[in-house]
Amino acid sequence: MSRVIAVTGASGFIGRYLCAALEQTGDRVLRLGRGAPSGPDDRQTDYSRDSLVAALAGAEAVVHLAGRRMTRADAPMDLAPFWQPNVAQIADLVAAARETGVSRLVLASTIAVYSPASGLPYREEAPAHPINAYALSKLMAEAHLEMLTRAGGPSAVALRLAAVYGHGEKGTPALMKFVGQARAGETIVLTGNADYRIDQLYVRDAVSAFQAALASEARGVVNIGGGRAWSVGEIAETANRVFGNAGNIRYDTDSDAPMPETAMALDRAAEALDWRPEFDLKSGLEDFRRTGEQTSPDGAI
Repeated sequence: MSRVIAVTGASGFIGRYLCAALEQTGDRVLRLGRGAPSGPDDRQTDYSRDSLVAALAGAEAVVHLAGRRMTRADAPMDLAPFWQPNVAQIADLVAAARETGVSRLVLASTIAVYSPASGLPYREEAPAHPINAYALSKLMAEAHLEMLTRAGGPSAVALRLAAVYGHGEKGTPALMKFVGQARAGETIVLTGNADYRIDQLYVRDAVSAFQAALASEARGVVNIGGGRAWSVGEIAETANRVFGNAGNIRYDTDSDAPMPETAMALDRAAEALDWRPEFDLKSGLEDFRRTGEQTSPDGAI
């Protein structure tokens, strides 16, 4: 059955994949963002309540991807830049959703609300220990959303996403750096401890999780990860193999101390959303490569 889904931050990395996937399954997508509209279902908003009321007209559900990410220029422990776009904005979104009759709201959150002190693997009921101000803002957004929707609609769920990768990601995580080096035929040089382990989530798995959340009645928070934590060495070597640079790697590691992992338990995702990741690291990187080869010059996926 076709639905009308509003996606905030639709022009972002995950948003582009999500909008395309929703349309492929027959849904109509309202693309919300700050930029000037370029299509009939593009809706400009400054994310104030009145602006969101206009932008959400006709929507049945909302996936909220918009927000402020952390950059290298941000002071890691300064909450101020994240307060309005990541936390306070939730109140306007919920109010606008109620006024326009939206019945479902799905929020993008992050694995960074956890730390090793949360215990491994990270579970939703474990104590949260945000690692920086951005992570704290997302934890506060989760709590704000739950508080505002506890007594009535829209129903709401927050998905805590692991490190998301794929063609079109413009961030600077280790995996994306390794892919760039492998594509360029450069030697990947690993320093520090190559056994540091990261839960990596392929973007198409992130998208299928949002689709599952839209179709479910789950509330609260749900972990969405890749199913295991990969060492930095494994990530680099796999990127090299997939992108034609096999063996071009040098280990200048200077530590063998035990390294932390960032890995989430996915039991609740399987039970509440009937969702499991489809891609492991190798198959995700292979699809990443194919997507890059097939992407049109204007960046369409």
